[in-house]
Amino acid sequence: MSIDSVSPRAVNAMRRIDFNKYTGVLKALLGDALAIVICDARGRRVWSLSRGEKELYEQALKKLNESVPDWVRTGAAIRRCTIDEDRSAYLTSVQGEDGPVSGGLMVLVSHRQDAGKQAFSRISEGMNSVSRLLGDEALMLDELSATTRELTRRYEELNLIYNTQDSVKYFDEGQDAIRNLVRNTCEYTGFAFAALIMADQNTVHSFSNPARVLQNADALREVVRADLYEHVAFRKEVLVHNGGKRHQHLLAGVACRLLACPIFDENNDVIGVLALANESSAEPLVSSDRKLLQVMAHKAARIIQANYDALTGMMTRNGFEYHLETGLYVVRYKQVEHTVLNINVDRLHVVNDTCGHHAGDALIKRVAAAIRSALGPEDVVARLGGGEFGVLLVEREDTDADDVAEAIRSAVREVEFSWDNRRFQVSVSIGLAPMEAGTQSVVSVMSAAEVACAAAKDLGRDRVQVYQIDNTMLVRRKAQIHWLGHLHSALREDKFELYCQPIKRVGEQEAHHAEILLRLNDEHKGVLSPDVFLGSAERYNLMPAIDRWVIRNTMKMLVSSLPKSLLREQVWAINLSGQTLSDANFMQFILDETRRAGIRPQNLCFEVTETAAVANIKEAGQFIAELRKHGYAFSLDDFGSGLSSFAYLKALPVDYLKIDGSIAKEVVDDPVSASMVGAICQVASDMGLETIAEFVESPALETRLASLGVSYVQGHAVGKPKPLSDTMSELTDRMIVEAGEDTCTMPAISDDDDRVTPLRANL
Repeated sequence: MSIDSVSPRAVNAMRRIDFNKYTGVLKALLGDALAIVICDARGRRVWSLSRGEKELYEQALKKLNESVPDWVRTGAAIRRCTIDEDRSAYLTSVQGEDGPVSGGLMVLVSHRQDAGKQAFSRISEGMNSVSRLLGDEALMLDELSATTRELTRRYEELNLIYNTQDSVKYFDEGQDAIRNLVRNTCEYTGFAFAALIMADQNTVHSFSNPARVLQNADALREVVRADLYEHVAFRKEVLVHNGGKRHQHLLAGVACRLLACPIFDENNDVIGVLALANESSAEPLVSSDRKLLQVMAHKAARIIQANYDALTGMMTRNGFEYHLETGLYVVRYKQVEHTVLNINVDRLHVVNDTCGHHAGDALIKRVAAAIRSALGPEDVVARLGGGEFGVLLVEREDTDADDVAEAIRSAVREVEFSWDNRRFQVSVSIGLAPMEAGTQSVVSVMSAAEVACAAAKDLGRDRVQVYQIDNTMLVRRKAQIHWLGHLHSALREDKFELYCQPIKRVGEQEAHHAEILLRLNDEHKGVLSPDVFLGSAERYNLMPAIDRWVIRNTMKMLVSSLPKSLLREQVWAINLSGQTLSDANFMQFILDETRRAGIRPQNLCFEVTETAAVANIKEAGQFIAELRKHGYAFSLDDFGSGLSSFAYLKALPVDYLKIDGSIAKEVVDDPVSASMVGAICQVASDMGLETIAEFVESPALETRLASLGVSYVQGHAVGKPKPLSDTMSELTDRMIVEAGEDTCTMPAISDDDDRVTPLRANL
């Protein structure tokens, strides 16, 4: 090994020893020498002990280094060199037992002292002892220094880990956290370059360390974004490149040492890559570098998942709204125009229902890539949820934005998607809304784009629809979307209210049957009837959730407010939507809620509209038949409104026919309506069913309906809708009064007495 190849660590080993403490030992072992000189691993004097002036040994050391430059690597053997006619030098390496060479020991003697074997033996023995002592201490100090360096490095790594924030909530906070992570990782580890590439490979956060220089950093950034990302994401393992040929083809000729670590989400899918690079002349990468990068990649995953979609790598709604806020500020300040697109994958539910959600996810990824391919580098794209995407076209006016939207639609149409030997036609509906200086807010422009997208679906899908304020369809769709947010809020915050309206048997005074009605408490408009909001609920498939809310809260109120005996005397009718009849889990929900509340099925009657039942006649028939086996009753609401009402009765095993109010209220003055009601009552009687007439507003109408065979009546003449809590209070008060009147004549009957049997009039 040449002197030039000696490491700085070996050169500095001898300079950390306190040689003064060895003076006594050296004098005892080699006291008669002219000079004792200790050198470092490069042959430079570190310490000396001399009988005369320093010139005595300086000239000898200089001559020795010139003539025998590798003398410090003599090893444990003793070498003897003649310096001049008066002096000789004995040489050996300073090294501990089985340790590396730390330096050299030169003992300068006169020829008179160097006479015979006895002198050589004596000098050699002393030098060997000194060499081992010094070598052992040098080795110990070197190990201690290495431990100190390792602890210092670990301390810096801990600082890096703990000083890098990874708990974020807002998009801008997450962006700052990513930038800080990349910069801190680069600076703390002493690398020249660091980069974090997101899953869509269009977003790259990079940092070049000003304290280190890496040639071709820009070229490396592009290499990491493209080929290297694909390689690491596919293999799902850390790539370590120490300058060899194995990965050189991935670096496109850029010379460097490089670490690239995949960033995983909670499902072990790659959502990014974190990379570090150094110049080729830097120290080789070791396992500790790899482990530290994996820790930082884990922290990066937490930041990314807070604001980026794991499936597509696109930002989520939070990030998109942040960019919209920024864009709206720019629009107002610069007087330019942006455009917002709402993109929805057509018939995604068909893929999910047919092939499963894994297939749906694969389709979403393909569509996301197609959308990205049609956009410019300044445009912003996000996945808003499910098969919904948002795009902000920066400084694009209507005509240009239309072209981009059409390019997106065409790109998606070209996607070929097959799963389990099934081929699916892929398309998107796109709503386009301008962002202008007069735009009120981010919410308003997003809502406009959503309205336009919904209209595009209504018009047949696979098309672009531009939002226009005077478009009647768009205005109606905007109103429905407006209600969608209110309904979600009402379900979360229990803003719905339960009302009820009594139903009584014709000729009786008291009603033992009531229909549960739904209202929405709006802080600005007061209590709203379902006619206002149920259309939107049906449009956006919220009826199963609303029906669940009604059933659960009805049972809670009944059980908590009514004595058991009174509860068993009443029958409560609850409406079910057509969407609910198609919900495979809803039947079990009813059974579970009834059992949990402790209510008898005989005290519940579910009302289903004729149109809903006919639209899902097979499913509705099975649903009704199965629940009737458990004791629940069913009423077919709005009967007679359809063109072929009687034809469906055999397929729908109900207990009651609720005659459509538009027919029932006309029987006094309209013979045709009276004939229709009479026919319905006759068919119901023949089938063992009973009838209920709605919209009964007067005693005269009740009398006429009774003459036609109607069993029950409901309407303002019987009782107006009122809060369910008020009705239960009235029932309880009436029971107390009746109990007080009968205390002297009636024996007490237990609530659980099986002899108490509801009358047939109780439905």
